[in-house]
Amino acid sequence: YREAPEGLDADIVALDYYSGIRVYAITDEGHIVKSVGTNSGTEAGYVWELVEIESADRNTSLGLELSSIDVSSVNKFLVSGPSSYAALSLDGGNIITSQINPLSSTKDFNHVLFLNLFDAVIVGADGVILFSENAGEDEAVGFFIIDYGDFGQFVDYSKEMLIDGLFATIRIVLFGMILGFFLGVMLSMMKTAPTTLKNVAQLDRFSIIRMILIPFCIIETTIPFVRLNEKSWSATRTSEKLRILSSTNTRPLNTLVLRAFGLGILYYGIMLISTLVPIVRGLNLDGWEYVYTPIGLISPDGINGELYFGNFLQALLGIALILLGLLFLTTRKFFLKRELILPFRGIKVEWNFWDVRPMNAVATVYTDLFRNTPLLVQFLFIHFGVQFGKMLGDPGAAMLEGETNFALVYLRDMILADRACVSSIFALGLNSGAYQCETIRGAIAAIPSGQMEAGRSIGLNYMQTMGLVIMPQAIRICIPPMGNEMVNLVLNSSLAMVVGYAELTRKGRLINAVTFQIFWAYGMVLVSYFVVTWTLALLLRRLEAKSRIPGLGISGGA
Repeated sequence: YREAPEGLDADIVALDYYSGIRVYAITDEGHIVKSVGTNSGTEAGYVWELVEIESADRNTSLGLELSSIDVSSVNKFLVSGPSSYAALSLDGGNIITSQINPLSSTKDFNHVLFLNLFDAVIVGADGVILFSENAGEDEAVGFFIIDYGDFGQFVDYSKEMLIDGLFATIRIVLFGMILGFFLGVMLSMMKTAPTTLKNVAQLDRFSIIRMILIPFCIIETTIPFVRLNEKSWSATRTSEKLRILSSTNTRPLNTLVLRAFGLGILYYGIMLISTLVPIVRGLNLDGWEYVYTPIGLISPDGINGELYFGNFLQALLGIALILLGLLFLTTRKFFLKRELILPFRGIKVEWNFWDVRPMNAVATVYTDLFRNTPLLVQFLFIHFGVQFGKMLGDPGAAMLEGETNFALVYLRDMILADRACVSSIFALGLNSGAYQCETIRGAIAAIPSGQMEAGRSIGLNYMQTMGLVIMPQAIRICIPPMGNEMVNLVLNSSLAMVVGYAELTRKGRLINAVTFQIFWAYGMVLVSYFVVTWTLALLLRRLEAKSRIPGLGISGGA
């Protein structure tokens, strides 16, 4: 016989003996009593106390008739009762938490049993059996503290971020390479184009007249009521006229026509420039500050206004027409050099304006602009200044909305939807195009000039000769230096972080900001870049070996 705790007047319905230091019992009125072994050697079961349940507003009863209890450790036990009641305590009964079960409240639970520390079973009325794999405990909720001083845990944390950054880097590098290559090929062909202002002035007059006569010939064959004098269009007379027209190509220039043409384009160029004068005055520039006029023309209102690239293009066109008009207006019968005497030194300067190559000049301006400005500034200007990502990315993504093709979906979601990605691709591509242009131009210069002459002699024009004869050989020659440019493109992609693009270097910086493991973070970034560039170098080396022209150059015994 044991004495009940003071104040307890209820029937004990279940008891579970865990060990010599802990015994729990429950009553039909929802009380929980426990007996604890003492340091003096008294075992559990002799002295009992009523548990004050903190989760029940510090009452000593749960307010319901309990049916079963099972203890799995010193402080952990499960109790059951009517109306699908099951509860768990992890602290000896101070906090009792009701369990969530899939049954309605109409089933009474009769018995609860721990199978081990992890599994528990509840048996109820009508043959109900419930099973719990975590012994009724909630899954841990909270933060897992990572030990960043452990290299293994550091790698586990950072590897996914680095892989994402690696794929992001490959994405902009791949598209940047494609854009830069096409720009390089186009610009190199423009730089080597032989067309000069002299060629422009010597237009094939016979071809122009023939273009005028062709519509009349079509009208004669399609509209019956148009009649021309058959005698005047006989084969003999037509052949004679064509001979006469063709012979005019070798005659001296018609200076009157050229000067009239020059006067016309000079007037038009002045009109284009005059419309921009009010905008230039509104910029409030003084002295050497007019050097920055192109920037003011594009964005006269600053951050509060729009970008007017048409103003800049209009200014370029106006200046070009004025210079060309002056050249035609002052022309003589033949293409002669112009002499300019400097007044302060008496130095005579000769320059043949007619030898200027317009296409070469345009390509030279482009390459000089991108090769003589920092790539970092180009990134900032293209993304934040010109806003390429906003101008091209947003409309492009909207245009591809609803597409289901894999390539178009990838282009929309992975490229166009990210403004920083679009800007980075254009910054890398435009910059790389300028350098690839010079590389390809050097390869074109290595091709014997006789091949161009041979292509032209069989009736190919300049573009056909370049595309079919010269360029295939030039590309094979320039693969080694182009490979170096490709590797530089990969390394330069790290600057994309300044526009907020999450490439490899930015990921490394974010990892370092969280872990403060500077050596590990940037060391893994270095290894990742090396893997990409080394793989690219191997592929280019293989391509170089496959495309090498036999007998050309010194191969070092290969």
